Amino acid sequence: MSEFTETIHINAPVAEVWEVLADIGTISEWNPGVKASRQTTGSEVANGSCRRCELGGRNYLDEEVVLFEPSSNITFRITDTNLPFASADIRFNLITEGNGTLVEVSPLYELKFGVLGRVLDVLAVSATYRKGMRDLLQGLKNHVEATAA
Repeated sequence: MSEFTETIHINAPVAEVWEVLADIGTISEWNPGVKASRQTTGSEVANGSCRRCELGGRNYLDEEVVLFEPSSNITFRITDTNLPFASADIRFNLITEGNGTLVEVSPLYELKFGVLGRVLDVLAVSATYRKGMRDLLQGLKNHVEATAA
């Protein structure tokens, strides 16, 4: 399993950041890596809620909320994808920091293909995934701060 953490400070209170993160079907509005998204289960978000993310081309992710702690933590588990993930959980932590919010995103993942997958992770996937998480956080920051302004 591989894991890393990326962080960003958002100039908005935790409640405003949480409102965006917990609206799981709208991630495509602020994450530049997601072209279209929708919640695929009922309208309320809780453990077990699911979404579909279209990433462009034929790439997609189906995710399920496996940890839902309002205004604090939300973790998504990839349940189906055509990307090379054998498993992946993406955890978001929100921490009050001054007048704003520190957001941490920590993917814990394993690639398919055994040893070859571990080599691919070291050579390419890890750096690409980190960049994607940094872009995601910057998109979240831009969206929340523009909405709050």
